[in-house]
Amino acid sequence: MKRFLLMLQFTTRIPVPVFIQAGEEDFQRGMKYFPVVGFAIGAVLWGLYKFASFFDPIVAAVVAVLAEIAITGGLHQDGLGDTFDGLYSNRTGDRMIEVMKDSRLGTHGVLAVTGIILLKVALINAIASPAALLSMPIFSRTAMVFGAAFSRCAREEGLGCMFIKGVGWKDALSSGLMAGILAYMFTGLVFVSVMEGVLLATAMVFIRMMDRKIGGMTGDTLGALEEISSVVFLFVYGIFDLLSLS
Repeated sequence: MKRFLLMLQFTTRIPVPVFIQAGEEDFQRGMKYFPVVGFAIGAVLWGLYKFASFFDPIVAAVVAVLAEIAITGGLHQDGLGDTFDGLYSNRTGDRMIEVMKDSRLGTHGVLAVTGIILLKVALINAIASPAALLSMPIFSRTAMVFGAAFSRCAREEGLGCMFIKGVGWKDALSSGLMAGILAYMFTGLVFVSVMEGVLLATAMVFIRMMDRKIGGMTGDTLGALEEISSVVFLFVYGIFDLLSLS
């Protein structure tokens, strides 16, 4: 419970009025609880989406996307923007990482963040399923655990490297099981199995690309992976939804 609450405090703006004395190991061991944090976020999104749906479906989709950003303080969007600024900076290796560390947001970062937000709104509106909003944060944060567990640090300093060095395949397995149990109630066993396989593949492809570009993963790239995985989840959910209607 201590490590779950620590992750809730660290990755969200949800009030947790408890002082937690924690060390580096608590952060590392706590990352496997990311799917549970995602479930808490998803529950809020579900409630807001249901309420806003009384006005209009597109309004509900916008409210859900903006609410997730507000809950996390834009943490993952910041990582996405920094990552794409670095990837499209026409530099290599350490120089690319320097661009990612720059607090200023460039054109490519703005385009990436805007594009992801628009895709999320469009897909949520098209799917029109509260269950998708409950499950999306669960799976996207599970992908982050996969990203940390099966990668290496691109640079030794930073919070991202702390997670990457301390999270292994056992944490990824635990996280995957938690995600499966939580999401099974809303999506079913077949979807859970397919979704976890798709997100593991997404994470491995992304890790491989970051290895080639900057020599590993960073906190920014983990945030980017979370956002990309959210969109992948919505596409797969939408496909399942269409097939169920055919």
